Amino acid sequence: MSKILIWETLAKIGGGQEMTLKVADVLKEHHELHFLIPDEGELSEQLKIRNIPYTLMGDQSLPKGEKGVKGLIKFFYLTIKAAIKGRRELKKINPDILYAPGPAALVWSAMCAKRKTKVVWHLHHMFQSGATLKLLNHYSAKKCVKRIISVSDCVADQIKNQKAEDKKQTIYNPVKTISADVIRKNLCDEYPMLNKELKIGQIAFITPTKGQHVSIEVVNNLKQRGFDVSLAIMGSVREDDEPYKEMLLKKIDEYNLSDNVVFTGYRTDIDEIVNTFDVLFVPSTIEGFSLAAAQAIMEDVPVLSIDRTGCTEVVLKSGCGMIYSGDSDISVIADTLLKTAQLDVKRVKEKHSDFLLSECSYSNFADSILKVFSE
Repeated sequence: MSKILIWETLAKIGGGQEMTLKVADVLKEHHELHFLIPDEGELSEQLKIRNIPYTLMGDQSLPKGEKGVKGLIKFFYLTIKAAIKGRRELKKINPDILYAPGPAALVWSAMCAKRKTKVVWHLHHMFQSGATLKLLNHYSAKKCVKRIISVSDCVADQIKNQKAEDKKQTIYNPVKTISADVIRKNLCDEYPMLNKELKIGQIAFITPTKGQHVSIEVVNNLKQRGFDVSLAIMGSVREDDEPYKEMLLKKIDEYNLSDNVVFTGYRTDIDEIVNTFDVLFVPSTIEGFSLAAAQAIMEDVPVLSIDRTGCTEVVLKSGCGMIYSGDSDISVIADTLLKTAQLDVKRVKEKHSDFLLSECSYSNFADSILKVFSE
């Protein structure tokens, strides 16, 4: 049994944190776990349920939207603070393995690891910052970084350092088939205004890179063309993204979409409600895999994704959706969404069962994760 320290830099739960919890569920029966987290919140509540101990590290959110000297100063300040606290906790807990599943923790884990501590990275994102990619490629070659897990091949391709090539491994996020006795719920019962002819769902943190503004523009385009359409935006918002949400609300008001768009907040019942929708929309430019997309496909809901992300890989390997270019205008995206909604996922899915039921199976995921942490 190894002692594993898991460094998570967000207190709220999004797709990445869902995966961290899945990894923890796999490991906790075989290893001793301890989390480093920023503050009490959604994640700490889940750790309490699982009886996994944790230490509060304080805010560790990297600066968003800050460029130039100001952004660099903030980054280096947070890095120094994280390094001091991280080394203190490493000395106290003395883990055998340091697991880093988040962008900031990737670099910090490689900086803080003790000589005998093995570092395991888990990459979930398509990184937008060239500076971040340079740092990751630099630190990926460090001896302490023993394994670099990626949630898709396109995410893995971002690590180009040849010294790290043998460390790389793609492990697709697991998607469980919901048993027949689980009662599916129609989200329209909770939000009657969603009960339109075309129901669109989006599941993600509310933040610019996830593209909720694109979803609203698409709904406005379709409504202006006479379509009876609704959009459910499911996900929590971090404090520094509140201005973005306010902008979205103003757009909704400007376009007179208050009867078409609903914000549901963070949901723990996605598997049960996703079949409410005619199409799941993933305009996120940073998506490394999109568990939400895979869950939707398993429930016979087609997926529309922007190109050049891990969600593209999910759609292409499953055949259960469509792709649009990031350079497309809103009318083209809207037209592609209409075509996506017409796909017969149940029929198509049978032709691609190896990907969904084998590569993305929970048993394959659990076996692969246990093997990584047993090396």
